Amino acid sequence: MLAISQSGTTYHYLNWIPSERGPLVTQHGSIQKEVENPDHIDQYYYDVLDEIFSKVDNGDPICTFSLDRNHVLFSTCFAADNNPELIDWHLSQALDEKLNEVVDYYHYPMAQESGKMLNIGVPKNIRQSFQSNMRLLKSKLNGISVGIFSAETGARQWMQADKHESYLIWKIGKKKMDELLLIQNGSLVTYFSFHRSGKKGKMMWQFGDGTAANLIIQDILKVQSEKSTKFSSAKQVFIYTSDGNIKDIKFFHQLNLENLTLLNPLMVLESTENEKVHEYNTLPLAETGNAFRGVDV
Repeated sequence: MLAISQSGTTYHYLNWIPSERGPLVTQHGSIQKEVENPDHIDQYYYDVLDEIFSKVDNGDPICTFSLDRNHVLFSTCFAADNNPELIDWHLSQALDEKLNEVVDYYHYPMAQESGKMLNIGVPKNIRQSFQSNMRLLKSKLNGISVGIFSAETGARQWMQADKHESYLIWKIGKKKMDELLLIQNGSLVTYFSFHRSGKKGKMMWQFGDGTAANLIIQDILKVQSEKSTKFSSAKQVFIYTSDGNIKDIKFFHQLNLENLTLLNPLMVLESTENEKVHEYNTLPLAETGNAFRGVDV
């Protein structure tokens, strides 16, 4: 299985094979590919996939892909009992009809008491591009996910995050612009962006439970100012970055907080290469988690 994750114009990849002891990593790395012509998206993704395939000795690979969140749309709607008719009605009312023609929507139930669904819109041309390119490259696309949501799957599969009553996925971003995802009792509670600037910081956007998001922000401010040695808003916190912001990761990790863990698959999975894992530089591989859905690690 070949897992690829997108972060801006950087593509991280991790290839693994099954073994008696569980998934065995055979190769990992990254490539850089600038978009030269947005009108030729098919060719762009073909070049990305072809270059990665050439680096991985995997015959006709089965792939998963994690998209950068900037390539998708997010919204929420009320939908009692996940009623598909109510969701479709909401999308028809809230969004432009022409937009609905070019975007595929996927729906994720949030905590039951909220009665909400998180809607993720993926442009049809991206999905169609992958499907056609996979055929040309004689490979198979096994699933598409998005950034931090793929990392959340990884936290469950690699580190058994779901044994905790609640857990937080914390993605450290450029210029202190972070993304956070809270899961409680197996349900998505809140997803938001927080700018860690100044004494109080600023909530940039938020979906789901706003009160829960504010409690997390207070936790971050306390640990950042070294007034607390653990997070109280979640039982366990998994932290990573996908864009090389190592300085901030090191700061929080080296505080030795009681319930904070680096989300790095290479610290858990066995590898065919006898290599020394750089725990910080390989953190972007966190977003390859969707390739391990349903796999015992």
